[in-house]
Amino acid sequence: MTFRFIHTSDWQIGKPFRNFEERVAGRLEGARLAVIDRIAAIAQEHDARHVLVAGDIYDAQSVPLKTLMQPIHRMEQAHRLTWWLLPGNHDPARAQGVWARLRAERLPDNVRILDTPDVVEVEPSVFVLPAPLTARSVASDPTAWMDVAESPSGAMRIGLAHGSIKGFGSGEESAVSIDPDRASKARLAYMALGDWHGSAKINARTWYAGTPEPDRYPDNAPGSVLAVSLPDSGGSPEVQVVDSAAFVWVKRELEISSVADLAGIARELAGLVSDPGSLVLRLRIFGRLRLEDFAEVERWCGDLEAKVQYLEVDTSALLPRADDDDLGLFSASEELGEAARSLGIIAGDDDDARQPIAAAALTRLAVLMRREAAGGA
Repeated sequence: MTFRFIHTSDWQIGKPFRNFEERVAGRLEGARLAVIDRIAAIAQEHDARHVLVAGDIYDAQSVPLKTLMQPIHRMEQAHRLTWWLLPGNHDPARAQGVWARLRAERLPDNVRILDTPDVVEVEPSVFVLPAPLTARSVASDPTAWMDVAESPSGAMRIGLAHGSIKGFGSGEESAVSIDPDRASKARLAYMALGDWHGSAKINARTWYAGTPEPDRYPDNAPGSVLAVSLPDSGGSPEVQVVDSAAFVWVKRELEISSVADLAGIARELAGLVSDPGSLVLRLRIFGRLRLEDFAEVERWCGDLEAKVQYLEVDTSALLPRADDDDLGLFSASEELGEAARSLGIIAGDDDDARQPIAAAALTRLAVLMRREAAGGA
């Protein structure tokens, strides 16, 4: 018999997106709930009857009742699945916390809370060994008990934990450190981990699932769940990374010397997603550019903003390269031309502390002059 399940973590339901306008923040928050439905669909596609959630189902202990129950109702709708929920460092199991509050509500039969370190049989001869957190940080490895935990001979053992593998990511400084060899020491067929927000393989039997819906500009690989198949022969797990995210968060830096260089980032973005409306994008554009081109950069950014879900652009390091032809923009006024020449000298001097202010003033002036020449306001 092969045991199939979905490994996921770090849903962080209730996480606020304070740096975004209300319209976008609402969509991002909604996506973190909607991903539960997508996980259910992925489970069905991979013939899995169980979903193991390795901690941080909620973002905090103080979520309102509506936020507390919304994911439960969605899991209840996927009644062919059993959802196994582990407390993490954002939602540790403690008195009057989210798990105590949930137990006071009516929980559906297919939602199970794993808030004690006990060996739990999920199917005949298949056992989950959870390591729930009881605080945001703990002094000892919460998975250590698994080494001596007893289960029937020949049973399949699956560890479920939340924390940092020592030597991986922020492991040395982590508030919860986990032995990278726990799967071997505890005779686990698989160790399902949460905390790291990208999917990552530690060894053949130890994986991080990552968050299924990103909440930040990543340096890792968020936006997926793991479809896991465990053969009863004791062989190595088969783990498939499955995309689950509604939004793709992208951070890029682009050096340009002409507006033609913008085509490169446009092609890259088009290759990332079929629908630009799914992009949450942060761009830093830098370099030196002719004054006459700044208006075109501004227009390009405005056009891109209209296409994507969210755009944040930093052009503070995009400096003007003003020559006599560029300064001709200001020929209508002798005073304006003299001011532009003075700003151009400062903007071209990398050793002048006034450079950023002068560059911003000169480029803004050039954009306004271009608009006026084109008959715009």
